[in-house]
Amino acid sequence: MLMLEQLERSITEFLMPEVKTVLEIGNYIASAGGKRVRPILMLETARMLGGDTERLIPLAVGIEYIHMASLLHDDVVDGADVRRGRPSANRVFGNPIVVLTGDYMYARALWLYSLYGNMKSIEIVSRAVMQMAEGQVLELLHIGKIIDEETYLRIVDGKTGALFGASMGVGALMSGYPGFEEFYRMGVKVGRAFQMVDDALDYIGDQKVMGKPAGNDLREGKCTYPLLSVLHTMDRSKLEESLRKGDVEEIRSKVVELGGVEKTKSRAKKEIEEVISYLKSFPQSDKLIELLVSLVERVR
Repeated sequence: MLMLEQLERSITEFLMPEVKTVLEIGNYIASAGGKRVRPILMLETARMLGGDTERLIPLAVGIEYIHMASLLHDDVVDGADVRRGRPSANRVFGNPIVVLTGDYMYARALWLYSLYGNMKSIEIVSRAVMQMAEGQVLELLHIGKIIDEETYLRIVDGKTGALFGASMGVGALMSGYPGFEEFYRMGVKVGRAFQMVDDALDYIGDQKVMGKPAGNDLREGKCTYPLLSVLHTMDRSKLEESLRKGDVEEIRSKVVELGGVEKTKSRAKKEIEEVISYLKSFPQSDKLIELLVSLVERVR
């Protein structure tokens, strides 16, 4: 709890823009109630490996800035109206200023890494940001299309998994653990599982709980794992036509009825189990394992 409180304070304290509007937008998205999963994952990885978690706070904040910047940019790209149950920042402040604030937060993250990290940590987070961008581009190229599992995994490992990978990889690196690239790989798997649960909840989530209506991904023309898992039982041509038209309620109901949500949650647990199996060889891994289990058992 103390670590989370310190993290929250530091997210505000390290932002330090000279232009007031940048601070307003940063505070707006920071106060929207995010889970802080990525920075906590970094700190718990470091704690397990005997690292100095106090020293890693600025780097954990940098990871969260990258995540927040990606949310700002995503909402502009998607033309979103709502983020976490309230008007998205682009609707409140306008697209141009929000994009530039996202740029500021990316730069601020790298500034923190240049001061408190090392060249390898900068390389890791830079790689993650490139993979995030490529994952988002790949997703945009397949809007309104039925994709295969390989393409889906490339998308989610990029847009979500890479930053989870950086979180665990940097946590291990800055704790002096030589196998930090393996922690990066494990983090990508955690991010994959996290995204799969998100995709499952998109089919059944309550708008009051999730902050967005069920079927939002389908409405945006995105083919995610719940649909992929039951695709072999559905008429592909009709499905593609419905996706293009944005006629999603029938698809959503059918996927739920065919067990797509349960299949997706089961696959997410399988991904996490591989990570847990790896972590069990480390003493003091209980808290980190507990965190990972909570990620796939969450309801929002």
